[in-house]
Amino acid sequence: MKRTLGSLVLLVALASPALAQGRVAFDTETLDLGRIAEADGPVHRTFRFTNAGDAPLRLTSVEAACGCTTPSWTSDPVAPGGSGTVEVAYDPAGRPGDFEKAVFVVAEGADAVTLRISGVVRPALAETGVPLGSLAFDRVEADGGEAPAGEPLQTAFQFANVGDRPVRIERVEAPDGVDVTSPPGPIFPDRIGGLFVSIADPAALAIDGAVSVPLVLWTTDADEPVKQVRVIGRVGPPREIPDGE
Repeated sequence: MKRTLGSLVLLVALASPALAQGRVAFDTETLDLGRIAEADGPVHRTFRFTNAGDAPLRLTSVEAACGCTTPSWTSDPVAPGGSGTVEVAYDPAGRPGDFEKAVFVVAEGADAVTLRISGVVRPALAETGVPLGSLAFDRVEADGGEAPAGEPLQTAFQFANVGDRPVRIERVEAPDGVDVTSPPGPIFPDRIGGLFVSIADPAALAIDGAVSVPLVLWTTDADEPVKQVRVIGRVGPPREIPDGE
């Protein structure tokens, strides 16, 4: 039986073993960092992988989904059966609450892999704030400074839920003319909330030019349902407007 040259080439190709290639196999593709403090600085965790293929393997690209996560990795080729690492540094500063971040790993001749880190960042206010039950405030007396006569006096409070249950501010009692904006929903554990206070006419509440306004917060906090903070400030002379304006 005669065989054409093309048929012989096909038979040789079918009889040849598959091309050798590397295969990246991570011990785990997810790591839980647990609860970390916002002030801890970058937290490092390491993913370990093995070249489960039959040819050298090299990682060609390792990229994080956001700037808060910085990866470093084994850059040299890894022989079959050898191992390498991808180290991930997560910066919790300014990022209180739950998090989950992705790192995308591409290896030469192998399928891409997505690594994930997760955890909870405990707010810095948990250590530095003033505790009022389950809420820790950056301050309990906020100084709005000096407001020119005829202009509003404004300031704000920040707080963190350092308890283990959500807390909602149900209402705020304040004198007439004092507007307080509070979170519309519950503040969950390890989350940040705030109060923005605006006094439309501070002179109407001032005594000898000094303003001291109490705010009473009614909350669902079982540890301390009623909390009180205070806004202080001063009423100054009217703002001067330069001639010609």
